[in-house]
Amino acid sequence: MPIYVYQCPRCEVRSEVFSRRITSEQQVPCEACGAVRMDRVFTPFAVYRSEIDQINALDPKYFKKVDQAVANTPEADPERHLRRMTPFSAAADPGDPIRF
Repeated sequence: MPIYVYQCPRCEVRSEVFSRRITSEQQVPCEACGAVRMDRVFTPFAVYRSEIDQINALDPKYFKKVDQAVANTPEADPERHLRRMTPFSAAADPGDPIRF
């Protein structure tokens, strides 16, 4: 049971019309100005895409921009955290070992 969208050529107001049949042609009056002739318009629909598909659809220039931004921002380097950590061998009291 489709929902069709009609647009008034005079005032450009859009109206949604529920139809029980796909092939039925309806005369829909404009809700705003009362015009009898309405044009059926195409309406886009949503398509589900997974995150992987969205990433694959990205422009390759985007990845270059991200890499340049990371290179120009020292705080974005993930290894800076590793350089700031103290190794267990240098710690004063590393504590008891963790047993999993």
